Amino acid sequence: MRIPFSWLEEFLHMDGLEPERVAEELTLKSVETNLQRWDLNLDGVVVGRVVEKKPHPKGRLTLYRVQVGESFFLQLVSSDSRVVEGSHVFVALPNAKVGSFCVQKRDFEGVVSEGMLLSARELSLEDAYEGVLFFEEELKVGADVSELLGSGEVLLEIEPTPNRGDLLSVKGLARDISALMGLRKKERQEAVYEPFGDIHIELLSEDCGRYRGAVIEGISVKPSPLWLRKRLWQSGIKTINNVVDITNYVMLQEGQPLHAFDLDLLELPLYVRDAKEGERLTTLMGSQVELSPLNLLIADSKKPLALAGVVGGLESSVKDGTRNILLESAHFNPYRIRRSARSLGIQTDSSYRFERNVDIEGVDRAQDIAISLILELAGGDLKAIKDVYPKPYEPKKVFLSLEKYRRYSGEDFDRDFIAKTLTALEIEHQMLRCGVEAYIPSHRAFDMSRDVDLIEELLRVRGYESFTSETLRLPSRPFKLRSLEDRIRNLLVSRGLYEVITFSFEEEELYRLLGLGTPEVEIVNPLVKSQRFMRTSLLPSLLKVYLENHRRYNYSMAVFEIGKVFTEEEESRLAFLLTGYRSLYPEERYDVYDAHSLALDIFRSLGLEPQMEPSEHAFLHPGARTSYYLKDRPVGFCGVLSPYLQEELEIKHPVILCEINLSLLEERKRHYSPVSLYPPVRRDISLVVDKSTPVDKLISHIKKEAMVEEVKVFSIYTDPKLGEGKKSVSLSIVLRSMEGTLSDGQANELVEKLTAELEERFSARLR
Repeated sequence: MRIPFSWLEEFLHMDGLEPERVAEELTLKSVETNLQRWDLNLDGVVVGRVVEKKPHPKGRLTLYRVQVGESFFLQLVSSDSRVVEGSHVFVALPNAKVGSFCVQKRDFEGVVSEGMLLSARELSLEDAYEGVLFFEEELKVGADVSELLGSGEVLLEIEPTPNRGDLLSVKGLARDISALMGLRKKERQEAVYEPFGDIHIELLSEDCGRYRGAVIEGISVKPSPLWLRKRLWQSGIKTINNVVDITNYVMLQEGQPLHAFDLDLLELPLYVRDAKEGERLTTLMGSQVELSPLNLLIADSKKPLALAGVVGGLESSVKDGTRNILLESAHFNPYRIRRSARSLGIQTDSSYRFERNVDIEGVDRAQDIAISLILELAGGDLKAIKDVYPKPYEPKKVFLSLEKYRRYSGEDFDRDFIAKTLTALEIEHQMLRCGVEAYIPSHRAFDMSRDVDLIEELLRVRGYESFTSETLRLPSRPFKLRSLEDRIRNLLVSRGLYEVITFSFEEEELYRLLGLGTPEVEIVNPLVKSQRFMRTSLLPSLLKVYLENHRRYNYSMAVFEIGKVFTEEEESRLAFLLTGYRSLYPEERYDVYDAHSLALDIFRSLGLEPQMEPSEHAFLHPGARTSYYLKDRPVGFCGVLSPYLQEELEIKHPVILCEINLSLLEERKRHYSPVSLYPPVRRDISLVVDKSTPVDKLISHIKKEAMVEEVKVFSIYTDPKLGEGKKSVSLSIVLRSMEGTLSDGQANELVEKLTAELEERFSARLR
């Protein structure tokens, strides 16, 4: 937003305050602020008065005789015939400089133009050519236009954060500056109009919290006076006509977008409703948009009139022939307006403000100011005002204790400073013996709701630079063993995985797709309306991380997250995701065994040996999924994302997922065994078992033998020759005794014993 510095002086006693100082204070304590100069780069451009008008003898051009001094007249030729005698215009004299263009006398089919009548585009005030600028009001003939337009004046350009919509107005910015710099506000007299008469208005959507309509009849639509156009030009807004310019002026001053409809083109009653699928609206920009129920509409009984909070419709707009208007001032749900505007790719000054929340209690005040200006500049009579306000705003009461303020700020509870600051910010409050009780005003309802918000306001006004820095002193304590989470984190990082941290609130879509069920814990006031559920699994979060990377052509990842999930109670979980290439030279892909091995290493690092069973999670590949159990209680699972979901999510490479409930893990006390002094003996065996027999169970049974030191699988394959429903598992077994060197006979006897046990329990036979 860009506003002239002089506009702030209408609200504050600035007392010669330098703009640079104001910009510095705002940047440090409130909003990023830059300074610009309103430099028009004009020389030799003056105010003139049209004393005679006649057509060009040879064409469609118009000849004007213009007075530019007490007794100095020029003959000017223009293609614009709208200028009437008696109007005041901006004239470039011979040899005048307008930007980089030098104006010279010029012959137009035998008639010499001794200068040039200027448009807003030629003066760099607006982008489009709308014809010659002319004014019906009295201006001093011969006055320097550069001075008249305030060339050289300082402009403030601010970029507020999305939660500070209260700063998107001259009034709101002045309020903040008053608090930051201790400046007194000026008393302002503003007209007040109470509702009367009857206008049929119905709110059919809860996303419109308040709608105030005013009918004014008998107006005269014409160009705005210079002072009004000057304010809009300096703020970077195009001028249209006096009625539309007033709505834009009030929007800049009060922060409340307004809209005027041509009343004669409406078929009352007026409705605020959801758009119907396929409805169309031609916007003020001339483009036709197709609407959906996502869009909020202002409509009459027959047609859409405007896209609520975003842009008006062309058909019902105020034009030169408009005589009667309905002036709208309203409050709309910020989230709804943002979604509506984004869905159509439209952003306007109105939507920019509504998305950041406007003051619902300021709807009437802003409209009253606009009504007063319209009656003054366009004439007419106010016939009716209707204010539909179903649920009036009730300020939230927030208590800030003395001790909490001290704990956060590190300083004493300065009652005078706190009372003065809250008063300047227009936050009603009362000082209590043990703290302060504040009532959050409507203009700050979007970003203040708790006592810590009050602390933030007080500390930023005080100035963060005013707090002294102290050297951090930590008491010397004996070294403590790292937490379970830290040990697992270090293990995963050492294996080449990267840690990610994601938000705890999620959308419903991925949960539905994975078949995990909609989370039950829902946020009352989410930052993003769609992300309103507290997660019950870390996997959707990791999948979103991968999909975001996938869209940016990063197909290889190894990431993990240790975080909280929210089921019946808060739980700590670990999840990791592997996909793509583990190594490019040589080329090696991640597979499910990498994830499975990593999961087992995590359990073993805690002295745990989980039991393993085939998993029943439907979002994992049926042939590559395992669940982990401790004492018959499920603690995690691992597997490959199902091909159906990979196709649904448009994923190139197989994605391997694992999730472990850390809240269910209890580290066992470690028992250390002596190392054998004798050499190992290795034996390889190949077993034929049913395809449904888990290999992990074979390994677990073999490891129960005291002299078995290690078991590894080096081959698994299937072949029709093995028999229907059979597979071959080849194992390498390392044997070692604590009492002496094993002979071949002892080793063979031990292997025969193990083979017999496996045959009895698992129907395994040697191949």
